[in-house]
Amino acid sequence: MPTIAYIGKIQVRIYYDDHGIPHFHAVSPDFDCKFAIVDCSLISSNGHLRGRDLTAILAWGRKHRDALDLNWKLARDGKPLQDIKD
Repeated sequence: MPTIAYIGKIQVRIYYDDHGIPHFHAVSPDFDCKFAIVDCSLISSNGHLRGRDLTAILAWGRKHRDALDLNWKLARDGKPLQDIKD
């Protein structure tokens, strides 16, 4: 699975076979959520997403919007994704 970053123990992923609006997944043992890259809006969620995790994901997503967008484009082209580090 293409994990490109970590927010604490939360994995940030972009999948090669995804479709729809550009988005990223935030995955932990407790949840699997999908966020739009453009504005970090929550698209879908499975499991229990705590408020503090949501706050951390939103802040991280806004900070790394350009890198997320680049990785989305790379995935669409079937190219290797780039890790995102703080």
